[in-house]
Amino acid sequence: MPPAKKSSKSGKLSRKQLQQLKEYGELDPLNSINDDRDLDDLVSKALGRSGYGSFTGKLRAGKHSRDTDKGLARSSLAKPQRNSRPDAYSRLLKSLETTTSSIPANSKSVVSDEDEDMEENEDEATLGSASDDSENDEMQNASDVDQKEYEVDEVDEDELESEAEEPIPDDLDATSDAKEVFEAHDYMEGHYADVDSEQMHKKLSAVTNKEYEQTVVEDAALGSIVVCNVAGEGAKPANPRPLKQKLVKPFHKLSKTGDFTDFQRGLFGWFDQYRDVVYAGRSLENEDEITTAYALHAMNHVMKAKDQEHKNNSKLAKAHASGSDAGELRDRGFTRPRVLIVVPFRNCAYRLIEKLLKLVSAEQEMNSSRFTKEYGPDEEEERKHNSNKRKPEDFQRTFAGNIDDSFRIGVQLHYKSVKLYADFYRADIIIASPIGLRMTTGAESGDRKDFDFLSSVEMVIVDQCDVLLMQNWDHVSHLFNHMNLTPKKDHGCDFSRVRSWFLDGMAQYRRQTILISEYMTPEIQAVFNNNCCSIEGKVRIKPAYTGAVDNVVTQVSQVFKRVSVRRLASANDDRFSNFVEQTLPDLEKSMTNKKHTVIFASSYFDFVRIRNHCKDKGYIFAAISEYSTKSEAMRARMKFFDGELQFILYSERAHFYHRYPIKGIHHLIFYSLPDHSLYYSELVNLMLTSNDTVSADQLSCTVFYSKFDQLKLERVVGSRLVAQLLSGERSQFTFA
Repeated sequence: MPPAKKSSKSGKLSRKQLQQLKEYGELDPLNSINDDRDLDDLVSKALGRSGYGSFTGKLRAGKHSRDTDKGLARSSLAKPQRNSRPDAYSRLLKSLETTTSSIPANSKSVVSDEDEDMEENEDEATLGSASDDSENDEMQNASDVDQKEYEVDEVDEDELESEAEEPIPDDLDATSDAKEVFEAHDYMEGHYADVDSEQMHKKLSAVTNKEYEQTVVEDAALGSIVVCNVAGEGAKPANPRPLKQKLVKPFHKLSKTGDFTDFQRGLFGWFDQYRDVVYAGRSLENEDEITTAYALHAMNHVMKAKDQEHKNNSKLAKAHASGSDAGELRDRGFTRPRVLIVVPFRNCAYRLIEKLLKLVSAEQEMNSSRFTKEYGPDEEEERKHNSNKRKPEDFQRTFAGNIDDSFRIGVQLHYKSVKLYADFYRADIIIASPIGLRMTTGAESGDRKDFDFLSSVEMVIVDQCDVLLMQNWDHVSHLFNHMNLTPKKDHGCDFSRVRSWFLDGMAQYRRQTILISEYMTPEIQAVFNNNCCSIEGKVRIKPAYTGAVDNVVTQVSQVFKRVSVRRLASANDDRFSNFVEQTLPDLEKSMTNKKHTVIFASSYFDFVRIRNHCKDKGYIFAAISEYSTKSEAMRARMKFFDGELQFILYSERAHFYHRYPIKGIHHLIFYSLPDHSLYYSELVNLMLTSNDTVSADQLSCTVFYSKFDQLKLERVVGSRLVAQLLSGERSQFTFA
């Protein structure tokens, strides 16, 4: 609405107009009434409780605030009803309750106190946009200040920190019943509680000795779940209050369905119990739901932790003012970063941070334009993406946008703002790639080693582990080996606020680790067994597989041969010996009939070993790896199609990064099965693209596997048949 006219005589605004200005940033010209008060005094008095002392802009539409000045008359305008906010929250809670839980009646006071606290915080939001009333010089000056670009890395830390430490209502701390309800049902409070109890010692002893009680749970949305409980703790009830009130509405807007899906509800339920979770069922269909679930969990964790710090700050301030002792208030670690999220490419970080920003709904997003420029897609990347339209959908999704794999960015949360590109020691959340973190921490033999910012990480989320395996998993292992170590410097730490289990070197047992992958591998399983040691237990979720052989449309006999191996340490040597002593000689004898042969190797070490052996023996072949240039791969494919080569040696990483359509394949040999079962059916189906004149009996597919390839074999032949192929009396099986 247009700004109101000033009174003809004194140019003053009434209380009612001032209230409209305070709540909506606009004045109703029909309600203009003369008043003898000075405009500047009224504005300063009405907005003085915000701490800024002057009017700096226009409030966003729909924001409402409460008057603390008892002398100010109430506005006759209808305010939004306060109970309209908890309605959305209660609907979400109702959807999360999978089992009936009895909650004491006084638990309502906890929720209402928190709601009131969050509403009061929102009422005191900074006035950020320019005023529409050009007649007021003070408002115009505030508009000029507010229009500046926040593309900076340096901020007044003291001002923002003091702004974040808002006082907490006394009744929340004084109500012992409410506190008991909070601790009994909020798993974060119980998991990170700084207590020394007999049950905690039992949990710690069980996790240290790896004494888990395993149970299998079948879930319609998630699949088969292996739950590892500790110290006799069984199934836990659903948390009746899992989310901060401030996150409910942003989550409803972010969610496509406006609520938790059944899949998200089940997955978030395990996250919220602070168990270590490995989920090996990521796909194109559920990746957005998974990202939203763990982004919500990470933000919920950070906000709850910061609120606890603010409450303790208030207790200390009150104790200092009264000259009393507040006791031990331990609520933090050695350094500030609480959450570490590891993703493979910048495009993944871009989508993730976009979700985090929507969940926070901050009034100020510092360095957002720089973030969009460095992490968002540009014209060249869009052009490359358009050129990949003929490739599979998963390839397009993985390599869409910015695919730089060396990056790290800190996200710092303040009361009314979010800062990207924050220094690691001032960040709450760190999002990085493994190589990006490795470049920050330094090499083992180098002089520059800095792992201190990882010393107090309470939650680690590693997404797309299958893609990280195609990069360099050694960086991920290096990360876990240098996490939650005692820092070498204090970094301005207040040791009186550090939790005792950080001081005792037990932080790894309170850290939650979440691993997300499309499939399970021995590398992921090793991290799950050795580095996932939360005292709350852990969960492994793996779906059942129908088998990639069902997706093969080429009419070809697929022969699976089990290689006899002595032990795990010699498995690679036994496989290589079998290949060079039996397979290669047979291939050389029938080379005139088997020129169009592709040998697929999953491991790059196996690829190099076979390549060097074939070079020494003088074979005429080409090797295509992820390090081969496009021109080299093109020449090799053309010679292969023309029959000038005896065979092509092809690596799994080359197929992952390029998906070369190799034409003219008559014989396919899998030296080892691919980790990604989709690659098996893709390669076998390539025989169909250019073999119209070749009969089915002239095509062949041979697969070599050992008893240690259970995970790979299960994804290819299916969960129902894997046991038979591994332990059957026969060593050769044929699929037609």
